Amino acid sequence: MHGATGFPKNLVSSFLFLSGATALVYELVWSKYLANVLGNSGQAHAVVLATFMGGLALGAYVFGRTADRVKSPLAMYGLLELGVGLYALLFPSVLEVLSAAYLAVAVKVPDGVRVVPKLGLAALSLVVPTMLMGGTLPALVRHFSATLAHVRRELARLYAINSLGAALGVFLAGVSLVPALGLSLSAKLAASLNILLALGAIALARKHPPALGSQAPAEGAAAESGDELSYPHAAVRAALLGVALSGFTSMLYQVTWIRLLSLVLGASTYAFTLILTAFILGIGLGSFWLMTRKGRGDLLRLFAWLQVALVASVCVALPLYVRLPYLFRKAQFLMNRSLDSWSYYQLLTFAFCCLVLIIPTFFMGAAFPAAARVATAKVAEVGRQLGGVYLWNTLGTITGAALGGLVLMPWWGMEGNFIAGLVGNLIAAGVAFAAVPGRPAQPVKAFWPLGLGAACGVLFLLPMSGWAVTLSGIASFRVLETPPASYAAAVNTFEQNSQSLFYQDDTFATVLVGELKNGHRYLKLNGKVDASTGLDMETQIIAGHLGMLLHPRPPENVLLVGAGSGVTAGSVLAHPVKHLDMVEISPAVVEAARLFKAVNRNGVDDPRTHVHIDDAKTFMALAPRKYELIISEPSNPWVAGVSGLFSQDFFRIADQHLTEDGIFVQWIHTYESSEEIIKLVMRTLRDTFPYATTWLGPTDLILVASRKPLEFDAQKVAERLAIPEVREDLGRTDIHDVFGLLAKQVHSDEGQREFAGIGPINTDDRNLLEYAAPVAFFLQNQETRVHDERRGPDGGSRLWIHRYLQEHPPTAKQAADLYRNLDHNHAINDPLIRGAAALWHSLDPDSLEARVALAHTTLAQKDVTLAESVLAPALERGKDDPRFISAWLRVVAAKAWASRTAWTPVTGLSEAVDLGQRMVSAHPEDAELAKSLKTLCDAIPQACSTARGSAPGAPLSGAPGSP
Repeated sequence: MHGATGFPKNLVSSFLFLSGATALVYELVWSKYLANVLGNSGQAHAVVLATFMGGLALGAYVFGRTADRVKSPLAMYGLLELGVGLYALLFPSVLEVLSAAYLAVAVKVPDGVRVVPKLGLAALSLVVPTMLMGGTLPALVRHFSATLAHVRRELARLYAINSLGAALGVFLAGVSLVPALGLSLSAKLAASLNILLALGAIALARKHPPALGSQAPAEGAAAESGDELSYPHAAVRAALLGVALSGFTSMLYQVTWIRLLSLVLGASTYAFTLILTAFILGIGLGSFWLMTRKGRGDLLRLFAWLQVALVASVCVALPLYVRLPYLFRKAQFLMNRSLDSWSYYQLLTFAFCCLVLIIPTFFMGAAFPAAARVATAKVAEVGRQLGGVYLWNTLGTITGAALGGLVLMPWWGMEGNFIAGLVGNLIAAGVAFAAVPGRPAQPVKAFWPLGLGAACGVLFLLPMSGWAVTLSGIASFRVLETPPASYAAAVNTFEQNSQSLFYQDDTFATVLVGELKNGHRYLKLNGKVDASTGLDMETQIIAGHLGMLLHPRPPENVLLVGAGSGVTAGSVLAHPVKHLDMVEISPAVVEAARLFKAVNRNGVDDPRTHVHIDDAKTFMALAPRKYELIISEPSNPWVAGVSGLFSQDFFRIADQHLTEDGIFVQWIHTYESSEEIIKLVMRTLRDTFPYATTWLGPTDLILVASRKPLEFDAQKVAERLAIPEVREDLGRTDIHDVFGLLAKQVHSDEGQREFAGIGPINTDDRNLLEYAAPVAFFLQNQETRVHDERRGPDGGSRLWIHRYLQEHPPTAKQAADLYRNLDHNHAINDPLIRGAAALWHSLDPDSLEARVALAHTTLAQKDVTLAESVLAPALERGKDDPRFISAWLRVVAAKAWASRTAWTPVTGLSEAVDLGQRMVSAHPEDAELAKSLKTLCDAIPQACSTARGSAPGAPLSGAPGSP
């Protein structure tokens, strides 16, 4: 019989493997489709996951009963797959109709209860295909099962096959299909495969009626007849409660592990895909192990032991969790960052996912079929009973997904979620041990495994209190610097250099606010710094002012996407704005922004500010008003979900909510990016807004876009700059007038169009940015060129500043302000800084400060001769100025390095060293001066030794920190 039926049996099993793969392709694709309507908020994700899982359970329950009655469960499986494939082809059209209905209803519903129409949209769009999917496994289990012994073996085998197929499906969809084909084509490819599977299953059912293996028990079944004894009702109830609790804890863990690994690996779409792949792979391997397990041991007792093992595996791994950021940073630092090593980086990422997930999910995967077998008492009703098991399990998973992300995570964070999961597993184990038939009379002997699990929790959890804050604090995705020597060193560096002021896990993100020893504060979102009071200040401030200053009329209604530190909101509110809508997807970010009150002008709690916790697309789709100005300042597009705020679809929604003369302001970064990515964003923006200019640079760009050409009116801008609050706010960036503002323009309208060029654009269906940005982030290119017109051969003749300077020649003060602005925000060797210093020196040749500025910039570009010629004429006048002497010492050191060889020793520098030592003694607090003297002594140690009458390397008097 095995020889006659082995090939079809394996063939049918391969059908289930492939249908498991297509199911996860659909889940990924449909989730993204629904996210475009419902948003990327945690609430929307929970709604989609709950309806998807609920549909699967309902399908298993309904079609499981049908599988017991039909003549050919295999043919039924084929019809179910056919229905899934056909519906998948119709899904975009169905969603379009339902989305229109949703928007019509949701706009009339208050914010607090909009989850109801969201749930309705998700349910109506997903209930049909997920029900059909849910019925496939019970149908095939019924097809293969002639005895209860078969049920045990086939259930574990088919569950393993389906799970392993699902792991392959989510992997291929996330790293290959969707990036290459987009959402629509990926779904169509999966639908085509479903239809082929359906036709194959129906053809096979007709060729082998009524069902393989259903005529008589397989050889050897009689020997296993003892295993056919059904469990008592108490054991069945315990098993059902156990699968519900294990479903609850599995989703609780999944939500928490995804958050934890996002902090470690970065929250890119690739990382999310690999996390899910490892999670499902572990479940498949666990059920595969149960299939191969010999013997007829009590499955309810085994289920209980698996729960205890799961508890122990999580507890023992907890000390590893907090070390993961250090370990991952150490591992990736060893990699050569190139396109050729991208696949190895993904392999490394997957290895870390498996390190965290494989063992606990292995126990989860073995536990479900074990408990399900306990609850299936009759072969004739295996479909119905298995459907009931699925229903109980899914009640748990839906509760875990909803409560874990929406309620419990904000309530007690990652640490609390793990504790709740462990308690749930121990309760499930206790109920199962209590219901084991023929259990020992002594309670101690019966329940000692529970004590073992509880002991693990106490032993590992209590000493680790506060680990989540440490993990978030030491998380660092950028590996330009050598990683710490050890985990202890990483923690010590974080604790010594930074003080944690705020920490919260909410539905969407883990948010940390820290303060460095120098007083600067930073905001970390899922382990990545998203705002700070340091180098980010210029970007945050100018993003708020540009649109307000360049608009044809003073904007009264403004929309800001992304709260960040609240600095941009405060800059907007420096103008006479009447209404500011701030849309932020993470409620913890809004709370964190209040800690930046000193620098954001209390923008969050200003009476004109209206905070909305929502996804930007969803908010705008339902927003009742139009705005004169919309500012979009999201996170980096390599973060999963953020690239949707750089898509054609988002820009079109924004356009619909702008007034006729409205302005749209978009932030994008150049660091850890690429020229093609910047061009992609600009092309996509200009597809909706035909006119746009670029500002700021070099690391951050601000795009100012409109439907009509913007005419620059210097008088209007000057009047708005004269508002005291505006002048004070922009003064923090050394921008005090029209000249300083115009000096920040990077592209004219024509220049940006030429740079963007012709090519593809970014859409929700083909989100090129979502998959290209993580690759660019991995390469960590710090030198992305954007063809800055200020550096062009024509001197930026098309920029607004060119015409302005013809009528308003700059003063020395304006040149000095420009230099200070560029010096604070640009690399010292940037030609723009040298140009500003040269302008300042030409306008005020008697200024020692201007000479020092020009010397610094020319020296940074290795022009030692010019630097010396600038400083030498004023040496006598500047010998009492520490800044001047510091620059002079560096020039002398650079000249010495440039001229010395083995046969041309450098002499005659004792005078410079003596002068440096006297200045250091007079100004012991000046670290820059001491550093300059050290540079000279490193270049000419003999001169230093002679000057101070000591051996080379002896400490310099009054030079703190020098050798």
